[in-house]
Amino acid sequence: MEFLFGPVPSRRLGLSLGINIIPHKTCNYNCVYCEVGKTTNLTNQRQSFYNIEDIKKDFIEHVDKVGKFDFITFSGSGEPTLNKDLGELIRFVKSFNRAKIAVLTNGSLLYLEDVRHDLYEADVVIPSLDAAQEAAFKRINQPHKELNLKNIIEGLKLFVREFKGEVWLEIVFAKGINDKDQDIEALKKAIEYIGPKKVQIGTIERPPAFRGIEKLSNDKLMHIYMALKDYNVELIKPFSDKNVNFKEFLEKSIIKMISIRPCSVEELADVFDTERKDIYNIVSQLINKEKAFKKNFGNKEFISARK
Repeated sequence: MEFLFGPVPSRRLGLSLGINIIPHKTCNYNCVYCEVGKTTNLTNQRQSFYNIEDIKKDFIEHVDKVGKFDFITFSGSGEPTLNKDLGELIRFVKSFNRAKIAVLTNGSLLYLEDVRHDLYEADVVIPSLDAAQEAAFKRINQPHKELNLKNIIEGLKLFVREFKGEVWLEIVFAKGINDKDQDIEALKKAIEYIGPKKVQIGTIERPPAFRGIEKLSNDKLMHIYMALKDYNVELIKPFSDKNVNFKEFLEKSIIKMISIRPCSVEELADVFDTERKDIYNIVSQLINKEKAFKKNFGNKEFISARK
């Protein structure tokens, strides 16, 4: 599977079969908390990164082999709206009627009409808005110099008004970066202006791209939750379902998954419905082969793939 990955456990979408249509860490943000790592290709230019027929072929060949899933999700290791073939690919996948389609995006390009049109056939779009003040926006997202926060917020409002599906606005908080009272007040005003179906808030749960970036305490996160409670806000909860069918290509699938996001042995065992000792053996072999390595965050051990 070159472009497909998973199904992976998603805190919001259940079991999500991912489609990654962006080269590794090609993005117009360099978010300090990103679990995939630092952006290596900071670009704001939309383009065709791959032969679209190769992506379609990969989907056709593997969609029936991966077991159950709840959503087909365009996400992965970069910003999917940078791929100008996104709209055609969504329509292509939609024609299979296997599951609902979601798009995870940083929302930065929704001020562009062609980007909004590309997303019209999705069922759920989850854009980010981690800050509504310029200083905090630059601290947490480190955006491309062409991006403007005012335009981004206007684009989000336009998309919510035009889109027939659901928009779930996501906010990730990092300690001391975007969690001050003035940051929350600015976000409240932006949320009310944009009008999403719901707002999902969370903090860092996996090793971040930059050192020194810390998660919020439960008390602080609850404080923010209470401040935003009038806007249909929910906390992003850990995934608890299991993929009981996905048995094929276990080692390759583990590599693919930990290339997209660091995972613990327990999470890998859950998603593949496999004994922890079997996952541990595979992970140990990958580490010995220098295909993976361990990293610790928040008193928890994660496994990541070597790029």
